[in-house]
Amino acid sequence: MEDIRASEVAGFCVGGLLLVVALAVPKVDSFIANSQRSSLGICERCGGLKVVSCSKCKGLGKVNTRMFSLNNKVASKLGAGKEDSFAPCQNCGAKGCFNCPKCSRC
Repeated sequence: MEDIRASEVAGFCVGGLLLVVALAVPKVDSFIANSQRSSLGICERCGGLKVVSCSKCKGLGKVNTRMFSLNNKVASKLGAGKEDSFAPCQNCGAKGCFNCPKCSRC
């Protein structure tokens, strides 16, 4: 094995540090957002909107009925249809959202 220089070790450490920071940013951001919401008295789940988007259709109200999705070039070569086949989401009733279970109680 060849000699490892100090600059290589420093580069490895800096790269590792950047990776850890990049992985931790979403957690830190959500922690700060939740603490701000709770200090302002806003619902932590919906942010005061009173609705939460559907997890199945991601708020669109429709889901793709194809088993897999291909990009346009591959789909045209295979003879697949150009349009996606969508169906109404059964989870949310094609609305795309639900009333927030935490703050909008009936």
